[in-house]
Amino acid sequence: MTTVLVIGSTGQVGRVVVEEALQRGLTVRALTRNASRARRSLPDGAEIVEAAADDADALRLLVADVDAVVLTHGTDSDGKDGATFYDIVRAVIDALGDSETHISLMTTMNASHSSRVTGYGFVEWKRRAERLVRASGRPYTIVRPGWFDYQGTADRQIDLRQGDLVTGQPGVDRRHIAQVLLEGALNPSGARRTVEIFSKSGAPVTDFEALFAATRADEPGVLDGVLDTHNVPLDQEPQRVQDDLARLGSAQE
Repeated sequence: MTTVLVIGSTGQVGRVVVEEALQRGLTVRALTRNASRARRSLPDGAEIVEAAADDADALRLLVADVDAVVLTHGTDSDGKDGATFYDIVRAVIDALGDSETHISLMTTMNASHSSRVTGYGFVEWKRRAERLVRASGRPYTIVRPGWFDYQGTADRQIDLRQGDLVTGQPGVDRRHIAQVLLEGALNPSGARRTVEIFSKSGAPVTDFEALFAATRADEPGVLDGVLDTHNVPLDQEPQRVQDDLARLGSAQE
C-alpha cells in the first residue's frame, strides 16, 4: 500500500492518522471542506484536497488511485434529512465502484446496539454505516474506539476486543486508534475485522499482523460483527438503508 485518502483529516483522530501515515512513508491525501484551515493544522507532506465528502461524483477522481480510504469523520447528525456520517460512507463506497480499495472506518463503542439501549440516536447511523461497509464486498477494518484520552499514563499498549460488550468509560489513546486504522489496511490479517480498541498497561505493539491475527474475521456476507450479539434486525432499519444494502448485495452477485 502506498497511497491513503483520509476523510475527517482535521478532526481529533484524523490529524493523527495523517501524521502516522506520513511516518510510515505513505502518500497522504487529506480531504477537507476548508483547505486553508487544513493547511494550518496538518503537517507538511500531506496533499490537501477540498471536496464535499458526501458527494460521490466529487470523490470519484480522488479515490481512483488510492490503496485505502480511512474515514474518521465525526459528524453525528441524525436529523430528518438523514445522517451525514452514513451519507459519507455511502458516497465513498459508490465512488470506489468495484475496486479492491481497503476501507478503514472509525465508528464507536456500542455501535451494534439500538438507540433504545444506548440513548444516542447517532449510534444507529454508525451501525448502518458499518453494515454498508460489510455489504460492499471490499476489504475493510472497522474500529470502535473507547473514550479518547481517558487512558492512564502507563497505558501504552493497544487492547483489541470484539463483541461490543464493553461498558463504562474505558480510555484509548488517539494515536492507538490511528495506528489500528492504518495497520488494518497494511496487514493481511487486518481485513474484514470489526474491533473495539482501548489502551492498557504494557509495551507498545510492534507486530500488528499478530495483533489482528489474534482476532476473528467477520463472516462473509454477514452484515454484523462476528461476535456481536445485540444486533438490530434488518427489517427495523429505515427503508433507505434496506434499499442501499440490497443494492450492494446485488452488486456482489
